[in-house]
Amino acid sequence: RIATKFLTKDVAGEQDGKYGAPSGTLVEGIQGINYNTFYINGRAPPYSTPKPVRFIVVEQDPALRNVHLANLTWDLCHDYPNWAGPIKVPSVCQMAHKLAELGGGMPDCGRSINAKKLKNTVHFL
Repeated sequence: RIATKFLTKDVAGEQDGKYGAPSGTLVEGIQGINYNTFYINGRAPPYSTPKPVRFIVVEQDPALRNVHLANLTWDLCHDYPNWAGPIKVPSVCQMAHKLAELGGGMPDCGRSINAKKLKNTVHFL
């Protein structure tokens, strides 16, 4: 688990650290010299301190060399179908989790899912 939290500073009329960092806060370059690491606050709950998600780039595909991965990640947090706001993790990770949950809950562990029929659709999740 990640216990890292980012708090605000210099908010007019408020004590420093009273509020969590706002949604969309990107923090880069504070951890790891071996890998590119960054944190994103996906959402900002009104009555608690948000927990940022840590992303570690282990290997970057050469086709994505000119893409800023933190921006792509933030965009994918807004790309979850049938959901109004951002989610905490990128949509592809959330959909993979939902599919694993769906398959794992079946008596045959998802072996009966017709993958060809569901190809190129995400709305069954």
